[in-house]
Amino acid sequence: MSGIVSAIMIAASLFGQAAANPPRLEPGDLTRLTGAQWKGTLTYLDYGRNKKVSIPSNLTVTGPGADALSWTFDYQYPDEPKANSKDAVVVGGGGTIIDGERVAERTTAPDGTLKLVTEKQGTDNDKPSLFRFTYLIGAKTFSIRKEVRYEGAAEFFERNEYSWRR
Repeated sequence: MSGIVSAIMIAASLFGQAAANPPRLEPGDLTRLTGAQWKGTLTYLDYGRNKKVSIPSNLTVTGPGADALSWTFDYQYPDEPKANSKDAVVVGGGGTIIDGERVAERTTAPDGTLKLVTEKQGTDNDKPSLFRFTYLIGAKTFSIRKEVRYEGAAEFFERNEYSWRR
């Protein structure tokens, strides 16, 4: 009996530590993205044709802003310049929130590539959804994959993925 109680207490302690120390973005993580322009592609699921489509995409990241919490992501599409956009990406919650997304996982691979997984509620194709974003930040590569799970569904599907190099 005391073994079961000990196991429960250890599990509760570990859960409490995880809740007290959630994964978070570190101050230098986004700094790795600044500098030279990233060049690559955006691959997305075209719902109308139920087919994946790839287009050229470039990204320039600047920041941090004066508040040290905001970054500018300047997305460019050479073949579709009307789609160009700039997003202000704000880090909040002591690094536990990025661009309104809750940081669910932060790991570093042996080669130094940082993996951030974030989640956010939203709507996709007019359906309430959970979005999962996976950011892979390497020395010469950067990608952002967006996956969607419709409310009530068991599985995520890939909505789009940016993949850049420099």
